[in-house]
Amino acid sequence: MPKGGGGGQPGAKAETNMKKRATMTTMAAPRLAAKGASSTFTLPEPDPASATSSVGAIGSTGMAAGLGGSGSGGGKGNGKGKGFGDGMGPGMGGGVGPMSPFGMIKPNANALIGTLYDMKQDPQHKPTGMTKPKLVSIIQDFTARGWNERTLAANYFQASKKLYQTRIYIPLMSADAAPKAFDCDKEVQPSHWLVIYRGNVTPPKSGRFRFVGHSDDVLVVRLNRQNVFDQGYSAGTTGLHGFTKANPEVFYTYPDNAHYNGVRGGYSVGPVFEAHAGTSYPIEILISEVPGGYFGASLLLQEEGVEYSKCSTGAPILPLFRLDATLPEPNKPEAPPFDPQGAVWKLVSGGLMSRDI
Repeated sequence: MPKGGGGGQPGAKAETNMKKRATMTTMAAPRLAAKGASSTFTLPEPDPASATSSVGAIGSTGMAAGLGGSGSGGGKGNGKGKGFGDGMGPGMGGGVGPMSPFGMIKPNANALIGTLYDMKQDPQHKPTGMTKPKLVSIIQDFTARGWNERTLAANYFQASKKLYQTRIYIPLMSADAAPKAFDCDKEVQPSHWLVIYRGNVTPPKSGRFRFVGHSDDVLVVRLNRQNVFDQGYSAGTTGLHGFTKANPEVFYTYPDNAHYNGVRGGYSVGPVFEAHAGTSYPIEILISEVPGGYFGASLLLQEEGVEYSKCSTGAPILPLFRLDATLPEPNKPEAPPFDPQGAVWKLVSGGLMSRDI
């Protein structure tokens, strides 16, 4: 992997040498499974009353500056940066800017609200004895029991800064980029952390959709109180390691993605769900780094019945799932190509914290 903008090297994680070394292997022959794969999964219509009356608000606190922006704000560095040189993330050797791949510093009317939890310590900074199996089990229980974020806030350290996210497009980078982005890297070591983005969204038009994506280590999407996507080296909803295939899966392979193509088979294609324009759907997106080392995640959206252009592997070039018209820099290694003309979903409201359902 390339060095960061500041010239530094990220710390290695011995526990995951096997999966991380896969980044250096030659990509397997491109494979593309049936694009038309579908399921009978359908989102029920939400109950507007229950969607709001049973939840409490997350306050947005501590809007301190300090993110590594998109190369602006003196981001040339002093040779000590730890991030990968993608021009977007923290670790650019002291650069300060308003945006990182993990979200924006300032509140945004179109953005989901993101909160980082350090699972290694409790709210009083006492060690929790967190391990990889324990964290995977906690995420599995969390996603099975209504995504009750209050249980996390009561038991684990929560970063005071919130970030505001309009898309998930995080090229593979040092795992310390997330604590840096949330301005808590002096308190949070780059492992066993998770971030939850939350809000209410509506599609620009009614249709049948599926999420496509991948993560190192965890990426789970819940829409209208249904888990509609789960992909990564550790499955968030089942607790299974990413190399274990509980069910037949469909994958798209993309160029410059040897890490995901070679180790996991490519970008996973999720089940089909329906969504209707003008209807508000609560959404939560969970990302997590388990042992430390590197982190990356991308989330695309495919609409049934739409023909997309194809890349050299034959996989469709899909739009990002996004909530505003801005786009990240394309053609990043270990991040998929995307269609810049894709439709933009609308944020209806943000930052709702669910109780047990």
